[in-house]
Amino acid sequence: MSRSIFCRYLRWIGVSVWSLALVFGAGACLGEDLHREQGETYPTTSLAPLVKRISPAVVGIRGWGVPSESRIFDPEAGFPDPPTLREWQGAGVIVDALAGLIVTANHLVANATVVKALLYDGRAMNAVVLVRSERDDVALLRIEGDNFRALTLENPGTLDVGEPVLAIGYPQDWGQSVTFGIVSALHRSCPGIANSDLVQSDVLVGQGSSGGALVNQRGRLIGVIVARRGGFAFAAPVDAIRRLFVAAQ
Repeated sequence: MSRSIFCRYLRWIGVSVWSLALVFGAGACLGEDLHREQGETYPTTSLAPLVKRISPAVVGIRGWGVPSESRIFDPEAGFPDPPTLREWQGAGVIVDALAGLIVTANHLVANATVVKALLYDGRAMNAVVLVRSERDDVALLRIEGDNFRALTLENPGTLDVGEPVLAIGYPQDWGQSVTFGIVSALHRSCPGIANSDLVQSDVLVGQGSSGGALVNQRGRLIGVIVARRGGFAFAAPVDAIRRLFVAAQ
């Protein structure tokens, strides 16, 4: 066989092998796509270990009292609604395990004469209101006991729009619930709250989630949920929580 014919033969073999590799390789990729159900998502890292670590620091809050504002039972006649005992339901976050300090939404305890914290382990403890901030709609409570778990506050200025976050609260009478979303916007305002530096997120929250924790993927507290509007949750930032510590000293 001449040298030129032999070289052409080798080139033909190389091209054939390369073509077969492309066909089978493409077939394998197509096979994976065909076997993936429509709408199926790729595996992601589980958040379960993080939730297990931070959940014990989030407690249920119950407050009982008579509202200070008067309500009109019959607007036409002008007769006032007789004072009645009301209950406020929400959540709180333990931020100091040794001192038993809990941060929650101010509107849960503003008119309450009795406040209880329902711990993750089933304990129900009396809570004392130390300081309140109507501007930020947050309040600092204290419980006495031991074996508490607390969340660390994130450093101010480290939060970014689009960052994944978890919300943990006690909506309605369902017990503790966890939802997941992202930070939608920073420096937001919400009717009824003077603070215009709220954290807006798209986490799903329901009635009873006020005072709950907004936590980043590092397991640090970035805000306390104080309102919901238009499908978004609004949280008082860590700066507002730190101001409570200063006021309590």
